[in-house]
Amino acid sequence: MDFYHKYYFINGVSKIGDDLSRYLSKTFKDATKWEDIKRVYERIAIPEVFDPRSELKDIKKHIEKYLSDRAKMAWDAKVSLESRDLGNYSSSDVNNPLSKNFIRFINAKTGNDGSVIYSDGHFGEMFYANETRILNLKPNVNFYRIPTSSEASAVHVPTPVYSRNPDLLQRIDWSDIDQLYRRNREKIKDLSFQKFCSENGFMRYFPAAPWNYDDPQIQLDMFDCRNTEWFVDAATMSKNVIIMLDMSGSMLGQRFEIAKQTIEAILETLSDNDFFNIMPFSRTPQMLDECSEEGLLQATMRNKKLLRSRLLNVTSEGKAEYEKALAKAFTTLLNLPDPVTWKTKEALAQEEEQQTIDPNLHYIELEDNILVVTSRHLKAVSAQC
Repeated sequence: MDFYHKYYFINGVSKIGDDLSRYLSKTFKDATKWEDIKRVYERIAIPEVFDPRSELKDIKKHIEKYLSDRAKMAWDAKVSLESRDLGNYSSSDVNNPLSKNFIRFINAKTGNDGSVIYSDGHFGEMFYANETRILNLKPNVNFYRIPTSSEASAVHVPTPVYSRNPDLLQRIDWSDIDQLYRRNREKIKDLSFQKFCSENGFMRYFPAAPWNYDDPQIQLDMFDCRNTEWFVDAATMSKNVIIMLDMSGSMLGQRFEIAKQTIEAILETLSDNDFFNIMPFSRTPQMLDECSEEGLLQATMRNKKLLRSRLLNVTSEGKAEYEKALAKAFTTLLNLPDPVTWKTKEALAQEEEQQTIDPNLHYIELEDNILVVTSRHLKAVSAQC
C-alpha cells in the first residue's frame, strides 16, 4: 500500500470512529433523556460533584470507628473479667443447693438454670436441682427472628465435659458479666452475639438463645468452642513456618507420598494469621514461592492451594545438602541481611593460593562445604541468639 492509499485508509477509519461516537452519544441522550431530567430538577436540587477521594476518606473513618467501638467492647470485657475474683470453693459448696455458694447458670441446652447433680462423682446418688429461672424467649428481628432473651446470657458446656465440675462452675460464675453485655447491646443495636470461650470448654453468649443441635432428633451435640477458628486464632500466636522437604534420590515412591501427606497435615494446622513456605532441597534449596519479599506467604486457602499444586512438579535427584537448606531456612525465618554463599573446600584452597580471599567475609568450615557470610549477617545471627 503506497502513502496515498494509506493516508485515505487511516482517515476513513478515523471518520468511521467519529461517526460511531456521535451515534452512540445521540443514542444515550435519546434513551436517558438526561437533559430533560436536568432541566426539571435544576430548580429544586443542587448538583453535587462526586469526589471519590473524599468518599473513600469518609468510608475509612466509618470503618475505623466501627472496628474501634467493637475492639473497645472486647477490651472492656477483658478488664471487667480481670477485676473479678475467681472463687475457691469445694465441690460440696458449689453443688449443694442448700449452700450459699451453690452456683447456678442458664444452660443453653435446657433454657433454664436447673441441673442434674451427682454426689460422689458419678458413683453416688443423682438428684435434680429445680430451676429458679426460665428464659422468656421472643423472636428478635435483629437476629433473623431467632428467639432470644436479654435477661441473661446462656452457657454451653460441651458433651464430654461434666457441667457440675467445681472448677468449671467457678469459672462460669466468674465469667458472668451480663451487665456489660447488656450495655454494649444498648450502645450498638446491630451488635451480634457476644461470646466468651474458656479454656475449660464452656462458652457464654449474650443474648441467650436456644441451642441448635447437630442432630435435633437425638440431641447430638459435637460443638466445642475451643475448636472454633476465632478461639484458635485468639489463643495462639501467629507462626512463621518453613517446611523443608528432602528431595534427594532416596525420596522416591512411598517415602515421597508419606512426605506429601505430612505436609498436607501441617498445612491444615495453619490459619490466616500464619506465614509459610515449602522448601524442597537436594543439591540446592529452592523455595516453592520466591515472589514474596520476605520469603513467606500468608497461609490463606489460596496460597496453600497454590503451593500444593507446585509440589506436584517437584522431582527427586542427587544428594541432600542439609547444610545449605538449613542456612537458607534460618536466613528466611530470622530475616537476616545478606544471603549466605557456599564454597567447596577445593575452591577455598585455590583462593588461598591465589591470595584472592576477601578479608571482609567470614569463612565457616562445615562437614562438606564452606559457609561464607558477611560481618553484618554474623552480627544479626548473634543478636538473635
